Amino acid sequence: MSNILLSVIIPTYNVETYIVECVDALLKQISAPNEIIIVNDGSTDGTLALVNQHYGHLPQVKIITTVNGGAGQARDTGIEAAQGEFLFFCDPDDIVVDGFVHELQQVFLAHPETELFCFNSQMFEEGQRHITRSKVQHNMVGKQASQQVFSSLLCNGSYTSAAWSYAVKRNLVEQHRMRFRDRVHEDHQFTLAAYVCSQHAWVSKEIYYHQRVRHGSLTNSRKSDDYFLQRYNAFMRAYSTLKVALGRSPLRKKLEKEYLMHSFRLMIYLSLYNGTAVPEYVVNAIRFLGGQHEPANIKEWLLIHRPHMFIRLQNIKVNKALRSAA
Repeated sequence: MSNILLSVIIPTYNVETYIVECVDALLKQISAPNEIIIVNDGSTDGTLALVNQHYGHLPQVKIITTVNGGAGQARDTGIEAAQGEFLFFCDPDDIVVDGFVHELQQVFLAHPETELFCFNSQMFEEGQRHITRSKVQHNMVGKQASQQVFSSLLCNGSYTSAAWSYAVKRNLVEQHRMRFRDRVHEDHQFTLAAYVCSQHAWVSKEIYYHQRVRHGSLTNSRKSDDYFLQRYNAFMRAYSTLKVALGRSPLRKKLEKEYLMHSFRLMIYLSLYNGTAVPEYVVNAIRFLGGQHEPANIKEWLLIHRPHMFIRLQNIKVNKALRSAA
């Protein structure tokens, strides 16, 4: 067992505007031997100079520079360097609030079998920190089975594959050879594996993570056809991982269906909010994969058996929401 509780891994690429605020918030609660690993992913702005100037002298901060390869490769580099019991992947433009490390420490002391530390999160618009909306919202708290936590998030619609939505035991990551690898949509398989391969989770009732929604970021920008195809391929790889990882679990059929329903709705909404048609390969997957499961209600029946009608109905809701937001 390591005497280092936590390794925070921050992939950074051209984030000179945000990186100091992000790291300063973490330093309020992280001291040696816990560690912050900043992986400079070949930044071409002043990110590396700022990091070296502000944190190069601190014993709890490690700074690694790599050739630009994307956030997934940078996180994998951080994993190789990490020594903590838990790994936490923080994005360089977001904020972790006080209490996160203290609760993780208390939980690990009381429940050393914990493999996944989960918490709530919220989003804020750039320049409007005081205006927030919920992101990940857990319906259960305390000691839980990891797959039940996964199921709960899928059912309430707040599941995200974002790697910042939990801290995970490093031994679990190494045991299952979990890595990010891909340059885009790199966290789908990793996060899914974290939930289905672990057994013991702790769910905090607190909101520890504040996600910044940046103007002009991928989250807010118009997405290309290639983006949707890559997103679909990431979904299919993650779905295959789910089927293999669950094996003969009694929850296999339930979790497969919940993951499919959640993913189908998300891919539909991504297209509709983008103002583009839902790709036909998504519609075909809904019919084929969804058709292997019994719908629980009329909405699921429409989604599986009348996907085009379901999409038209959702488009009415989306257009109404967009008009209200304008």
